[in-house]
Amino acid sequence: MRKILLTLVSFVGLSVLVACGGDSSHTSVPPAPSTGNNAGFSNSSLKGTYVFSASGFNSSSNYNYAVVGVFIADGAGNISSGTRDTVNDNGGQSLSEPITGTYSVNQDGRGQAVLNGNSGQVIYRFVMQSTTSAKLFQISNTSDAVGRILGVPVVTPALISAAPYIVRLDGEDTKKNPYGAIGALTMNGPVAGTIDENDAGTFSPQLTATGTTTTTGPNGRGTLTFTTSTGTHNFIYYPVTSSHFEMISTDKNFFLFGYGDQQTALIAASPAAFGGDQVLNLAGYSTNGAIVETGRLTLDGAGNLTNAIEDYNEAGFFFPSVAFAGTYTVGANGRWAANLVYSTSTLSVVGWQVSTSQSVVLTTGSTIANYSVLETGTLRAQTLGLTTASISGEFAEDLSGIFVGTGNVESTGNFLADGAGNLSGTFDSQTPFADNTDVSQTGLYSVLANGRSAGTVGSVPVVFYTVNADTVYMISSDPNRLYQGKLEKQ
Repeated sequence: MRKILLTLVSFVGLSVLVACGGDSSHTSVPPAPSTGNNAGFSNSSLKGTYVFSASGFNSSSNYNYAVVGVFIADGAGNISSGTRDTVNDNGGQSLSEPITGTYSVNQDGRGQAVLNGNSGQVIYRFVMQSTTSAKLFQISNTSDAVGRILGVPVVTPALISAAPYIVRLDGEDTKKNPYGAIGALTMNGPVAGTIDENDAGTFSPQLTATGTTTTTGPNGRGTLTFTTSTGTHNFIYYPVTSSHFEMISTDKNFFLFGYGDQQTALIAASPAAFGGDQVLNLAGYSTNGAIVETGRLTLDGAGNLTNAIEDYNEAGFFFPSVAFAGTYTVGANGRWAANLVYSTSTLSVVGWQVSTSQSVVLTTGSTIANYSVLETGTLRAQTLGLTTASISGEFAEDLSGIFVGTGNVESTGNFLADGAGNLSGTFDSQTPFADNTDVSQTGLYSVLANGRSAGTVGSVPVVFYTVNADTVYMISSDPNRLYQGKLEKQ
């Protein structure tokens, strides 16, 4: 599979290397963001050390690529220094590349950053959710990408926590087939842990992983190596704090990228403890093509899934309000497994708890003959009892994916939710045909009893799944738009 679905990598940001086949030299720098709501942001909102990590697809050279890096913003529009590491699935690499640049942050949190290095110039549009977090996409003639920027309040020289880190990996195997993995690694010294992997539809559960970590550069930049029975993987990682890091693989024939979150002491070790309402968000590939799905369910505390419903788009066929049931089990280490039972099939998944309110998820198999599916994603605790009035204030928007038969689409923006079901704001986007900046748009939303409701964001019809008053997941209900995204309170 030569093109990685953008929503599969919704937690990362992107850079392109000319040396690795990327194209940045023919992209003009657009004017900085302007207009929009006043959410209280400015250049001073982006000040300090920030980690950025990303992945995407270059259409001119037909390859997937990823980057992890760090930059220092001075609060006045200048990026004084930084480092980026970039790899692609054709084996191209540019490691430990120095970067500098400029940036601008608009009053509504939308911004633009221009990063310069020996391999070329990269332009990002982004929207800040806070002074320590932003979502972005790349402005480019030939490259499609989405991602994020994460602030580092205190630069840590190494990952020193004794707690395991729950890792999520996406990418491709040595034959460029889709690959996904999740697991738990202890990293304070020798690496040890357990990894579940899905390689092109073949699931390998609970692989024993052993390895090492080293700190090799400034701002905590380090290397991570672990080996399982299926092979050895080598990574560069950048810690955001001692509880989170971003990483990419340096193996030229195994293209991987991902992140790790420190597992808290508050995990559920039994079905009775692992209960409550949840929002499920997955993306990846099936035998039929790209697939995105968003839904909600209740873990009843007795090993059953109840009140479960989802919306999904598989290869341009949208299925709304699909009911399902199922069962689940939980281990003492926070690893859980579930069977999602539909009317004609069953989808199996595993998850690892970061905490009782957050898990990473990997599909493991389906009961449909000659059909495979590989998706990764998240499970988030859901707050019920909210109303439309609960969703009020300034929200950062990100929405991206594939427009069927055309190509990738990315957008970030700011919307004011008025508490009465109306959205108004400004967004920036890139389609296969054009870059669209400073576009004023409106939308409609509501909150129903189970958190699921229909609405619009600009011209895109969507289904909303409310996680809580600060976070709303979205999936497009247009069959031609395999889009996913979020609204997050600023």
